[in-house]
Amino acid sequence: MDEKLLPKNFGFAKWLINLRWVAVLLLVTSTFFVRNILKISIQETPIYILSSILFLFNCSFLFLVKRISKKEIPKIISGIMQNLHFQISVDLIILTIILHFSGGIENPFIIYYIFHMIIVSSVLSPRESYLQTSFALLLVAALAFLECFSIIPHYPLSGFISTGFYQNKFYLIGTGFVFVTTSYIVVSMTNSIVAKSRKNEQAYLKANLELEQKDKVKNEYVLRVTHDIKGHLAAISGCIKVLQTNMLGKLNEQQKEFVNRAYNRTDLLSKFVKDLLSLTKKRLTNYNEYEEFSIKDLVTKIISDSKINAEEKSITIEVSIDKYIDKLKGNSLAIEELFSNLLLNAIKYTSEKGMVKLNIMNRPDHIITEISDTGIGIPENDISNVFEEFFRASNVKKDNEAGSGLGLAIVKQIVTSHKGRIWVESKLGVGTKFTFSLSKA
Repeated sequence: MDEKLLPKNFGFAKWLINLRWVAVLLLVTSTFFVRNILKISIQETPIYILSSILFLFNCSFLFLVKRISKKEIPKIISGIMQNLHFQISVDLIILTIILHFSGGIENPFIIYYIFHMIIVSSVLSPRESYLQTSFALLLVAALAFLECFSIIPHYPLSGFISTGFYQNKFYLIGTGFVFVTTSYIVVSMTNSIVAKSRKNEQAYLKANLELEQKDKVKNEYVLRVTHDIKGHLAAISGCIKVLQTNMLGKLNEQQKEFVNRAYNRTDLLSKFVKDLLSLTKKRLTNYNEYEEFSIKDLVTKIISDSKINAEEKSITIEVSIDKYIDKLKGNSLAIEELFSNLLLNAIKYTSEKGMVKLNIMNRPDHIITEISDTGIGIPENDISNVFEEFFRASNVKKDNEAGSGLGLAIVKQIVTSHKGRIWVESKLGVGTKFTFSLSKA
């Protein structure tokens, strides 16, 4: 199962396992350093044995988590919670035994229990976090009691602490009271912070869901309206076309001029509506039917379709495709629209006798495509907005180039839906280069 679909506690269980690998490594290295470099008395052999046990436990935890992840969601949730409780309990027991062999409650690393309490309070319910904290405090109390009354041996940190605090009952009671109250205060504060955080997260998710729903309603409305407009525009274009062909009688020069202007404006509006429909459909459905196709064949077709536009302005098109590139998996129609949009844009904004280059390079798991031109360029202040809907660069109007401002938004949508990325480099009066990556898988 995809880990993105698994409960959050699954990720936390894996995080604990990864953290434990680090803990084992630090435990071994710090024991060696303390005993052999600092010359502090410490029970090396038992600690190395406990490190090995912790390592083996971690291997079993990893196996169990992977096994649980293959079950159904309800069983995953209950299984992960049981696994978490088991992991935390084992950690506390092993930490207590390690503490016993390294100075008992005189060891300053006793403060590490607090970290465990913070961790459990972050992921478990308040009741469960208090239970785990109480279990940890019972372990510490048992260790202090057993060492204080010599029921089990005490292993002092000779060379670091020489006083016998572990037998001082007044010290144990006072320190124990501070440790217990601090622990419960930490758990209470952590639970409070986590509760507020979860409440804010739920509010955010609810607001985000409402926004998505509103966006969907808006897109559906735009889809219906633009579809209706498209039909009306097609009817108007058909009527104007009848006038242009003189089927209803010959037009004088002035009539021809107005009819042609009306037809051109209607044609531009039709293209705008077509772009708006395309973008809205992509956003509304968010569906891609993937198939394997030849990128070379697709580019050859696009270049062939674009040659007429280029020849009208005497623009040279240079194409370079890495010989190792063959098949690509994706929505071929969408990829064709992607290449076509960028290539026609490059031709559109390049002056006569200019040059457009298309370069496709091979990479291990993706391909990189560069489409560059020697056109008018994009002002530096406009570059960050070029993929926004309805945005047009401030220098475009000077050249009287018509456009909907949706072409690059569609391009960005296609690239994003194919798990790729796109960026642009441009210099005013020199040219523009669009670069995008597409995964081979």
